Amino acid sequence: MPTLSAPKTGAFHFRLLRDIAQDDWFRLCRLVTRAHRQLRLKPETTGIEPPPIICNGAGITPLRYDDSLIGLGVIVFNGEHHHQLSGETFILNQHHHPYDRGYCRTYGHPYRFMVMAVLLLAHHTCPNVWKITSDVSCAEWQHVADWLQTELAIVITLPTEISTGVQR
Repeated sequence: MPTLSAPKTGAFHFRLLRDIAQDDWFRLCRLVTRAHRQLRLKPETTGIEPPPIICNGAGITPLRYDDSLIGLGVIVFNGEHHHQLSGETFILNQHHHPYDRGYCRTYGHPYRFMVMAVLLLAHHTCPNVWKITSDVSCAEWQHVADWLQTELAIVITLPTEISTGVQR
């Protein structure tokens, strides 16, 4: 896979249109866990330099194979704060919450790759449940979709709902 430069894009808005059924949520969590494990095992396959390091929500503690970025009804992670590779914490909820902000700005840091993988897997698992916008190009989304297919054998078609050009 070609090495991609680290662009400064990476603002994501994702709105949950309805709650996710428990079976769909479990399926999504399993796929996200597989993606995180593969990213840890073979970070060079992403083509991102430096490779993404996925940490807890605060960006302080790198998550290992036995750590989970999945909590009860939530997926949470960040980039690595120690090397200034963190941005806003990515938080994806299973249910609507009044405090759900529904956005994450990664400022082009490498963990953006995992943010995109999770959003693609969320849309793949639960189509028509998310409204996703970002300032990331379709080519970059396709790069992550190709990685999911190559590394996890998950065929992802880019959703037409992902629009590029974040609007507030």
